[in-house]
Amino acid sequence: MFYLWSSILNGDETLGGFSRNQLILYYVGVNFINFFVWYAIDWELNSDIHSGELSNILHKPISIQKYYFFRMVGDRMANLFILSPLILMGGIYIIIISKSKISIILVFQFLISLFLATVLWFLFSYIVGSLAFWFENLFFVLLVKEVLVSLLAGYYFPISILPDFWQSILQWLPFQYFSSFPINVLIKGMTGKTWLMNTLLELTWIVGFGVTLSFVSRKGLQKYSDVAG
Repeated sequence: MFYLWSSILNGDETLGGFSRNQLILYYVGVNFINFFVWYAIDWELNSDIHSGELSNILHKPISIQKYYFFRMVGDRMANLFILSPLILMGGIYIIIISKSKISIILVFQFLISLFLATVLWFLFSYIVGSLAFWFENLFFVLLVKEVLVSLLAGYYFPISILPDFWQSILQWLPFQYFSSFPINVLIKGMTGKTWLMNTLLELTWIVGFGVTLSFVSRKGLQKYSDVAG
């Protein structure tokens, strides 16, 4: 993909509002975000539920949601430490080599968007993984989910290259906030009003997913307790 974005445009050509350098930065950026945000909670829940490991987790002095959340945070912090040299090199490239104009406000907006993306991803992934309470094996469901979410989140290509009809639909869905929105904030920038409106929509999805997670988790644990005795 890196070589595709490097060769797809020449000179001053643009695609979906992205220049050649911006497309390269976009692809590198979404990979960083995915490595940092996309923790496989759904896969872990599926495994823990069907292996019986969830019974041990339930005996811990912490709620199951908090257990998986802090487990994700610990893993992401380890990833952040591993990625720190690449982050430094990427920052140097963005500021010096690509001559992108990065302000303190943009960095602040990006960090807020990255944090909210992490929370939104946790809620979404946990809800999907909770389906394992009712289904024997989610292996193929999770595989299909990975492909579809990657597509809708703008991992394979920027959402802005799609026809206006599809963009108008995707802008209301939560998937763009998993990848494309945070990196667009940093690379392309946006007005404070646009960023705020998108952030409010993302917060709405977070609240909605939070309520859904609470309901699904409660019903799922009740079913798990009935089966496990």
